[in-house]
Amino acid sequence: MTLNKRVYEMGYTPLEFRKALLGQFDSNTNFSIKEIGTDSWSIEDIDESIYIEVSIVVGTPRKIALLTLPVLNTEFIFKQITEIQEKEFMKTFFKYFHKGGG
Repeated sequence: MTLNKRVYEMGYTPLEFRKALLGQFDSNTNFSIKEIGTDSWSIEDIDESIYIEVSIVVGTPRKIALLTLPVLNTEFIFKQITEIQEKEFMKTFFKYFHKGGG
């Protein structure tokens, strides 16, 4: 088991993030999600002995010409997980948080 921390910049508002996390991700995966703070959650899979904490902080919006994109700094703390489980979790997570485009 390893204890890792990863931070990703995501193009989401807090509301969009919550909607994706507590919507499709929660209902279509084997993970159990619990709110542990205003902008933080625990994610568990008891069968696989996985425990992850996720928290979000709004970053400075990214401006490209007239376009303004939200920035959400998303921190993952992997407290109880193997390296293989971590990679599989992130693959699943990004599947549900991928925004399509071109």
